[in-house]
Amino acid sequence: MYFLADAGITAFQYGNPDILCKPLVEAKKDGEDLVDAYVKYVKENYGESTESYDQENLKNTSVSENSSDRLWWFQVCTEVAYFQVAPSNDSIRSSIVDTRYHLDLCKNVFGKGIFPDVGATNLYYGGTKIAGSRIVFTNGSQDPWRRASKQISSPEMPSYTITCHNCGHGVDIRGCPQDPFNIEGNEKKCTSPDAVHKVRQKIIEHIDLWLSQCEDPGRSCI
Repeated sequence: MYFLADAGITAFQYGNPDILCKPLVEAKKDGEDLVDAYVKYVKENYGESTESYDQENLKNTSVSENSSDRLWWFQVCTEVAYFQVAPSNDSIRSSIVDTRYHLDLCKNVFGKGIFPDVGATNLYYGGTKIAGSRIVFTNGSQDPWRRASKQISSPEMPSYTITCHNCGHGVDIRGCPQDPFNIEGNEKKCTSPDAVHKVRQKIIEHIDLWLSQCEDPGRSCI
């Protein structure tokens, strides 16, 4: 059930809302069972691939193309938490997927004593007062994770939201639409390619400016 729910989130996160929403809307109009329609969507788009959420798979320490799954979970389990728990009402995600579920996953995969020290993470990185400068923050309008990013622009840390119907996670680099297993994104496939292009140009302008300041002996580029 955890994988089924996250498959829906992934569709939006990576710029594919239509492949999820259209079959569900059609099933609703035709009076069909929505869960059956959702299961069909998952099978057609993800097959039986559940490795990202398989705890036995996450215990595997060998280096492979799927190692990023374990690395992400280690960051979750030790630093940021970001536990995606089931809402209390009207959730397709099982109520079993609560905070305790995630903490047990961390313990099972990485060992006893593993716990996300969010306080230390916020202290080190500055929390809402980010301990850094000359950072460009970009987010796709359809990315659920954008709320965890800096969304208010400032001179030393500009922020841009790329707005379009299928602008998902990493759209500035990967284009649209995306799949977590396909990095060959293309901005021309975005519903607003110009929105992506403009932000890419802004990124270039900021980096060019900051690098030029590093060449000035009277200024620090740190």
